[in-house]
Amino acid sequence: MSGKQILRNYDIDIDNGTSPYYATKRFKSVKSDNVNSLASCSINDRAFAESVNKNKVEETLKLFRDLYKQLLDEHKADRKGERLSAPRFDVEAADRLKKKGKWIYSAKRFGHIPGIAIGDRFRFRTELAVVGLHCQYISGIDYVALNGKKLATSVVNSGRYENRAKTVDVLIYSGHGGLAGRGVNKADQKLERGNLALVNSMEGGYPVRVIRRTNKSDSNGGNFAYTYDGLYVVNRFWRERGCDGKLVFKFELHRMSTQGKISRESRKSRRDECCVVDDVSRGNEVMPIRAMNGIDGEKPDKFAYITKPIYPEWCKQIQNTGCNCINGCSNFKQCVCVLKNGGEIPYSEKGVLLRQKAIVYECGPSCKCPPSCMNRVSQNGPRYKLEVYKTESREWGVRSRSYISSGSFVCEYVGKLQQVKKDNGNVDHNSSRLSSFLSPKSRDHNASWCDENETGFIIDASKLGNVGRFIGHSSSPSLVVQRILYDHDDERMPHIMFFAAKNIPPLQELTCDYDDRMMDRVCRASSLGNFSTESII
Repeated sequence: MSGKQILRNYDIDIDNGTSPYYATKRFKSVKSDNVNSLASCSINDRAFAESVNKNKVEETLKLFRDLYKQLLDEHKADRKGERLSAPRFDVEAADRLKKKGKWIYSAKRFGHIPGIAIGDRFRFRTELAVVGLHCQYISGIDYVALNGKKLATSVVNSGRYENRAKTVDVLIYSGHGGLAGRGVNKADQKLERGNLALVNSMEGGYPVRVIRRTNKSDSNGGNFAYTYDGLYVVNRFWRERGCDGKLVFKFELHRMSTQGKISRESRKSRRDECCVVDDVSRGNEVMPIRAMNGIDGEKPDKFAYITKPIYPEWCKQIQNTGCNCINGCSNFKQCVCVLKNGGEIPYSEKGVLLRQKAIVYECGPSCKCPPSCMNRVSQNGPRYKLEVYKTESREWGVRSRSYISSGSFVCEYVGKLQQVKKDNGNVDHNSSRLSSFLSPKSRDHNASWCDENETGFIIDASKLGNVGRFIGHSSSPSLVVQRILYDHDDERMPHIMFFAAKNIPPLQELTCDYDDRMMDRVCRASSLGNFSTESII
C-alpha cells in the first residue's frame, strides 16, 4: 500500500496535512510472537542469536575501539602536528569490521539485541551499527522490508529534528526527510521510507528500539553518547506544519511497560544536578571527589574519610620481604616480587591489570625500587576523577567523569578492620552492603596476625571509609575485585581493590557484583543484604 493510500485511509488531507482525527494504532496490544517471528526472519539460525551474549558485544566493541584508536594515531603521525580536520575514523573502523564479517549480525533484527541491556551507553553512533542496535550511520529511522512491507526496527533520538519527551515513557518523534541543513526544512515530508515503516509498525503492533543521544562531559570519542532506552510502540501519528511552514510527520511512541521504568538518573540532564559537597575526601585524595545531587538536594551521611585501612591496636604488622630492584622491577626471575606473582609483573607499563590472580603482590615499603616502578599501581590511590552522586534506586553511587579503560585501577575499599571469630554472632550479615570476601589461611602461619580460632576480619566503613563505600551492587558489574598485598604478607588481611572489568564510559555508575564467585579459590560470597558498609576479607 502506498503512502498516499494510507493517508487517505486515515482521512488525512494530502495537500494541506489537516486531519479530522489523529491516526491511532489499531492494535492496542503488542503480540509477543511478533518480535520472535521477526527475529527468526532476520536470522535463520536462532541458536546463533542465543549464543551472542554480553561478552560478545564487549569483544566486538573492543575490536572497534582499538581499530579506531589505531587509525587516529596513524593520522596524527602522518600529519605531524598539522591542524587539519580528521576524517570520520569511526565510520572507517566500522566499515572495515563489516567487510571482515566482524559485525555481530549480518542482517537487521527486531526487538532487543542479545547482550545489550537497557541503559547501556555507546561512545560512537557507528557502534550502534556494529552491535546491531541501529544500522544507519546518519538516518534516524532504520527499517527492513519483510514480505514487501517496510517495518521499522529502531530510531535514534539525536536532536536533529524537533523531537521531545512528552513524559518519561512517551516520545514525540519527528519523521525524516525535507531537511535543507541545520534542521531547516525545505520541503514537506512524505510518507515513504522510514516514515512509512513507522506507520506499518504501528498498524502491525510491532515494537521499535529507541536510542537516545546525550551530551558527554568530555571529548573522548566525540561530544555525545548514545543510550539504549528499550522497546517502544508507535501509538499514533499525524502531520503538522513546522515553524518554517513545511509539513512534518509526528509519531507518538510509548515505552512498553513490561520493561519497567527507566531510572531517573539516566533521564536527567547533568544540568539538573547541583554539587552538594565540593570534596567528600576533604583533601585526602589527590583529586577532589565531589557529591552531586539532582533528586532531592540531600548530602551524603557524614563519615571520616581515610585513605588507608585502620588495623586493630593489638595488630603487630609483619613486614614483607622486599626486592632489590633499585632501577625498577622487570620480568626476570631474580626479582622477589616477580617470583611472588608467578614469574611476571601483573601490570602493563600503563598500569593496566593484565589478568586476575588469587593475590597480586605489589612492591611495598620494604622494596628498594622507586615509586615509579610498574609494580606499584593500586597503592597510589585513585587516578580518575570520581564523583559520588544521588541515585533514585539505591541512594548514593559512584561514577567517573572521565573514560576508564578495561583493567585500570579505580579505588580501594577502605575502612576499619575488625576481627571475626567462627562463632561470632555480632556481625549482622543481613545489613551487609558488601558480600564477604573470605581469604584462605595464610601460607605462613607463624606470621599470622590472629589466633587459630579466628577466621578473618571485616572491613567496617560505616564511620571510617573512602569513596569505595558508595560503590553499589550489580549483576552486570563494571568493576572486579582484586586482592592485593604490598605492606605485609598476611593473606587474611589483603587490600580490597576495584579494577575496571571493561571499558567504562564517562558518567556510568561504577558497580561490582558482590555475589560474584569470580575468585572461587580465594573469595567466597555470602548474602548481599541491604545497605551497610561491612566486608569480610
